[in-house]
Amino acid sequence: MIRTKTVLTMLVLSMLCLPCAAAAVNDTTKSIIVSFQFRDGTVTPAGSRVIYGYPPDNIANSDLVAELAGTSGAVIGSYGIEDPRVLYADTGAVLERDVRFSVILPFSSAGDRVDLFDGRTRQKLATADITGTIAAFCAAHGDDPDCGGGSPLLLYGAAAVACLILIGAVYLFLKGRKPAA
Repeated sequence: MIRTKTVLTMLVLSMLCLPCAAAAVNDTTKSIIVSFQFRDGTVTPAGSRVIYGYPPDNIANSDLVAELAGTSGAVIGSYGIEDPRVLYADTGAVLERDVRFSVILPFSSAGDRVDLFDGRTRQKLATADITGTIAAFCAAHGDDPDCGGGSPLLLYGAAAVACLILIGAVYLFLKGRKPAA
């Protein structure tokens, strides 16, 4: 006969293991990469794409500031980067006139554009429209949770945990009932 302690141990282990397994499979963290061309003091957008993975932590520098803005114009996030025109060498640094560079930002399906600012003067240098990039990514990845899709594995895991809890509760209830005299 199965003991109450055994059933409770199985329930606790199930509740601890299933979410961990689902989290490892369902990591849908994404970044948006926005490229710019810096030529003779003028910055122009040069494309964008969405990738799976984490963006770097760009809090250490703010020569240039990239702001991810939503459709309402509200800033979703602000991220600083070093001036991409500066080329460091053993003998010093050189300021390049023509540089192509990318800014990697956390993905947000609410993102509309990326504004690039001079970090010191706050002068807007360029604006990159990312609505087409996000729409194309979501069209190709409709099952992604950030694009309106759900994760069936997470749903199945939650259902399995609920079933195990229900079975354990019924077992404990039936075991605790004593026949009428």
